Amino acid sequence: MGAESADPSQPQNSPQKDDAEAGAGEEYPLGTRFSGPAAPSAPTVKRTQVKRSQVHKRSAQTRPQQLKKITVPGLVLIGIVILMIGAFVIPNIVPAGSRDSPQTIESEEQINPASELSVEKTDDVVPGFDNSPRWETKIPQDASVTASDRGVLVVDGDKLQVLDSDTGKTRYSGKTSEAPTFAVDTIIDGKPALLWQAGDTAKALIDGEDEPQSYELPEKARITSAGTSVLVKSGNKLSTFGTDGLVDVPTPASGSTPMAIENDELFSSDWNGPVKAKNIETGDERSIKLEAPADELQIIKWVSAGHGKAITLWGEQGASTNSGHRIQLVVHSLEDGSILSTVTTTTDIVGEMSWVRGQGGKRAYIGPYLFDLESGLLLMDTSSKDIHLSEPRGTIVPCTVDNDDSCLLAGKHAYRTDTNLLALTDDGNTAIVDGTDSTIRAYDKKSETSDK
Repeated sequence: MGAESADPSQPQNSPQKDDAEAGAGEEYPLGTRFSGPAAPSAPTVKRTQVKRSQVHKRSAQTRPQQLKKITVPGLVLIGIVILMIGAFVIPNIVPAGSRDSPQTIESEEQINPASELSVEKTDDVVPGFDNSPRWETKIPQDASVTASDRGVLVVDGDKLQVLDSDTGKTRYSGKTSEAPTFAVDTIIDGKPALLWQAGDTAKALIDGEDEPQSYELPEKARITSAGTSVLVKSGNKLSTFGTDGLVDVPTPASGSTPMAIENDELFSSDWNGPVKAKNIETGDERSIKLEAPADELQIIKWVSAGHGKAITLWGEQGASTNSGHRIQLVVHSLEDGSILSTVTTTTDIVGEMSWVRGQGGKRAYIGPYLFDLESGLLLMDTSSKDIHLSEPRGTIVPCTVDNDDSCLLAGKHAYRTDTNLLALTDDGNTAIVDGTDSTIRAYDKKSETSDK
């Protein structure tokens, strides 16, 4: 279950919706105006048309003009001019490795995006996992299903059940008036829970409980799980989920956009920052100034915020999300505003893309760039191999290669496979798969001994 304007998940058979608002249905919400401040109005950038000079046909009677002979004094003069031009221009060229040129922050943990990524075949159901399931459970043929650490949600018509991710046994069974459009692992009053929305109602099955808590949502409510807790917005009113019902959340100052809620803090910001983190219980507020990647750069888009990270695009004056400029994709820490990583890219590649946060909170991607969500570091750029990413499942990322072949990206390898991986649970030690025979199966991770 995962992406952003935060991170919900929707049943596998239901159509994908806008990722920021669960009211519209989605997987983990993606970046939208709800996950970041709206851009201030800016002057329209005029594009100058290049005039094409007319090509004149040379008359057959016109003879080519002969070059005049160059004398020795002439050669000396030309040499002096070249030296003068070189002395003026060359010192102003910024070397690729200088401190003044935009750079991608690298790490020993990062994968070389060009040389180390390979596409391979595999005989494993899931790369790195046993091929014999630890448990399996039959489900109705037409059922839609989604999975997470908190449970496997199975919906068949008006019947809904939650399977235990550890055993495959039914944890809860009930009715639903309509198919859920939103499902996500979340934290409610400090307790892990599986939350899902169906119409104007949301239900949360909290760990240790046999029956879910039911919530009536406000009219036209929008839900985002950009943070570890779920934020509900209805008009200018904000709330979150508590064990006894919806809990009101203080609205941020005028001009600020609420982006995420986690650890009892609401994160919001206006366009230029800083980010404000306000404790919804005590009212204490802290200010987080985002470190600029370079003095001449400014924010041109807020992509997302939550799970301890802020994702923004930075460019020079005049750059916009569709201007074709060279820009910086920056991941900041929401703890102190420091830069965790930057990627030098262009607006054509990421300008209109969303930040997709994966199930389990381990991976996230935007366009061809895959990140470690915990550290904020760039792991790889998949564009060189024509690999297109989908919502991550733990540390494994479903993908397509060569336009339509299904694959699973694990580490430095993209394995061609048709496996429908639903989730990695138990801290990545169990893979839950939806089989083509309408059977949900759980596979254990291979031990180091079996790998050898």
